[in-house]
Amino acid sequence: MNEFVDKLWSMEFGIALLGALVGGGFTILGSWLQARSSNKAAEHIQAKANAQRAFDALTQLKVHLEIQTFRGMGTKETRAAWNREREMLVTTANSTIMLLPDKYKDTRLHVQGLLRQIKTWYGLPPWPEYKLETGLLLSEALKVMGLFVRGSDAPEHRNMTEIIQQEIERDRRERAQRELESLEAEEEAQGLDQEDSARLNELYQFLGVGQSRPELSNDDETDPS
Repeated sequence: MNEFVDKLWSMEFGIALLGALVGGGFTILGSWLQARSSNKAAEHIQAKANAQRAFDALTQLKVHLEIQTFRGMGTKETRAAWNREREMLVTTANSTIMLLPDKYKDTRLHVQGLLRQIKTWYGLPPWPEYKLETGLLLSEALKVMGLFVRGSDAPEHRNMTEIIQQEIERDRRERAQRELESLEAEEEAQGLDQEDSARLNELYQFLGVGQSRPELSNDDETDPS
């Protein structure tokens, strides 16, 4: 009888011990999974916070770019002032983007590549063209960071060199068209001098419209016929 009780007790003890071990294992596993999940959530929150800081710095640079009205090549002082602001804000954005973990490597490299294309302004190209190019790069970087902060899918990489060239060409043609229309109106109202007439011909040739006219000679300028 005692032997039977001893065996029964041993079985119950073994089952209880096994149950405790299994239960404890599940408790440890649960705690580990919970901690891992919490770490991932914290990492994601921190990544978004860094992306938001980069977004804010790039937004500030975009606003600063848009309000500038430099003429042509600007001056030494205006170029230096712009380049200081550009360097500070690009560095601020880049330093936070670098903190994105390798899980978001594609986003990190995408934006860093765009920021590397934002050039120091030495006066050429003239400000309107430089402003257009820089604005396109900033808009693309802001789109990538904005989608990341919102938790949306990353956009496809675009060939910004090609896009910039197309937009610069479009802008040149639009400005040339406006200048042409202004000169044509002036010609109709009061005629053009030799320099303006030559410029009108250049615009016709550039835009591929209208007819080129012979340049006015000095005699033409003084002869009303």
